[in-house]
Amino acid sequence: MSAHFRPCLTDDDYVQFTRFFIENRLDFSQSFSLNDTLLHILQTLQDSRIILVVSNQDQVVGWGHYQYLGADEEPDSQGEIAFINSVILAKAYRRHSLLFLRGLRYLTKQIYKENPAVKQVRFHALSENAYLNRLYAKFTRVIGEREGDHGHEHIYATSLEELMAYLSISKDVR
Repeated sequence: MSAHFRPCLTDDDYVQFTRFFIENRLDFSQSFSLNDTLLHILQTLQDSRIILVVSNQDQVVGWGHYQYLGADEEPDSQGEIAFINSVILAKAYRRHSLLFLRGLRYLTKQIYKENPAVKQVRFHALSENAYLNRLYAKFTRVIGEREGDHGHEHIYATSLEELMAYLSISKDVR
């Protein structure tokens, strides 16, 4: 199964993102109610950027949701931290590890192009999610822990430069 990536820019893009998020909210968190989903979108959308994963049939099959944070970990469009809030793919697309890698490359390039101030990329993963913890450990390191809205989480981070090197992304992409 093939897919491509594009920034979420138009009202229709945001409608597709919201619809997909609502339909797949339990993949984000098993305890995520419809109310939680709508509240999360309303609270984070203004300061976030979305990359849509789109099938060859022009259907949204996933997203990457990220935002820039300052040193105080508050939203800051010129912040030095790129926090990747969530990445979700439809179940039929998850078996394709190259799609994840292509998406991570696309997301990393987008961050590098958009915000030259970024020095660090962060992810959170529920500590009980063995798959995500194994995956993130391949290209980041645990820098802390926290009690998140849906359970205990590991905080992963790497420098943008290290992530670009891991993904073999040239600094000439700007």
